[in-house]
Amino acid sequence: MLKAIKIRLYLDAMQEQEMSKLLGSCRFVYNYCLGQKIDAYKQNKASLSMSDLNKKVILLKNTEEYMWLKDAHSKVIQQSLLNLDSAYKNFFREKRGFPKFKNKRNGDSCRFPVDAISGVKGNRFNLTTKLKDILFKCSVRDEKILNKNQTDIKSATLSKTKSGNFMLSVLIDKKQGTALSNATNKMAGIDIGIKDFIVDSNGKSFENIKTNRNNKLKLAKLQRQVSRKVNGSKNRDKARIRLAKFNNKLTNKKQYYLHSIVNELLNENQIIAIEDLNVKGMMSNHKLAKSIQELSIGEFFRILKYKADWQSKTILTIDRWFASSKICSNCGYKNKNLKLTDREWICPQCGTKHNRDHNSAKNILDEAIKDLNTQIGLSKPELTLVESSSMDDPTRNGVLKSIYSKKQEDKTAKFVNEFVDK
Repeated sequence: MLKAIKIRLYLDAMQEQEMSKLLGSCRFVYNYCLGQKIDAYKQNKASLSMSDLNKKVILLKNTEEYMWLKDAHSKVIQQSLLNLDSAYKNFFREKRGFPKFKNKRNGDSCRFPVDAISGVKGNRFNLTTKLKDILFKCSVRDEKILNKNQTDIKSATLSKTKSGNFMLSVLIDKKQGTALSNATNKMAGIDIGIKDFIVDSNGKSFENIKTNRNNKLKLAKLQRQVSRKVNGSKNRDKARIRLAKFNNKLTNKKQYYLHSIVNELLNENQIIAIEDLNVKGMMSNHKLAKSIQELSIGEFFRILKYKADWQSKTILTIDRWFASSKICSNCGYKNKNLKLTDREWICPQCGTKHNRDHNSAKNILDEAIKDLNTQIGLSKPELTLVESSSMDDPTRNGVLKSIYSKKQEDKTAKFVNEFVDK
């Protein structure tokens, strides 16, 4: 299992100078080769390969004007070419957008392969010969992981933020741990909203902290300060850094909140049911776009899914078109007249009073269970979570099973076993 640990580097004057030189060299090589590829296609309709680009970089290093490229680590420079090649492939195969020229003011990065990493010693990181004994800070747990798994480090990506901080993301091929203490027999459906960020089927809710809207006055003030300064002046650069630092503070606050929500949900539940939301389509609603963007729904789902995978928890997804808010979770009646402004409603068929979000979360869980039962071929099962009889096999602890009748056992046992083995 690949795990990335992001640490902040604290550089002295010499180390910062070397880092800036290395970032500048990688950025120059990337932009130069991108320009060469564009020119080759315009002139001859030809595509330059990695081998062609390597030859051009070697020739460039041997010219008197660009001799300074020899000071940069060759393996790190090579990674810039690999990044460019990967960006081109993503454009043609996955339609991700044409590669753009890099700009040092909008964040800069380069990648160190395992050959360019010397190791970790305590809270010091060693990269190339010129970049050794670099002080870094992270959590105590992550520092122990870095020191313990030095031989499993695959690469490290250096980035410079807009606020001027140097960050290093270290990729480790870590053996997946067993989370026996987190095994539980509970499950929950979650509904994402604007008034409350998340409401689950057990009645727990997480507020929308509104990081941007609660700080819009200060953001506007800092943005005005940047716009009033002369382009290219030192005062504008100072104002830009102040704005970048404040934005970074808000981003960190939101990231911490998302991680805390995910951790709480996964610690309490073995199965979590979610909707397959079309975030891009939701953003087309101009009245709600700002609020939806502030929620960071896509980032929340990303964190939830990879942490669930680490802890051997199950994420079930239902169709986005399922009318979870309009269906009564008690009797199944569908209220077609329900509006977005209706936060509570009473079912005309059974008289149950519903909180819109809580009712939706219940329906999401019920629908996910129903879909799962259909996949494993059970007609009327009762879905539950039970602990494995074998405590020596931690991957089977708290796995999903279905209680089905003796009559159905021969027909469905292989389907259940296939699902459990996953």
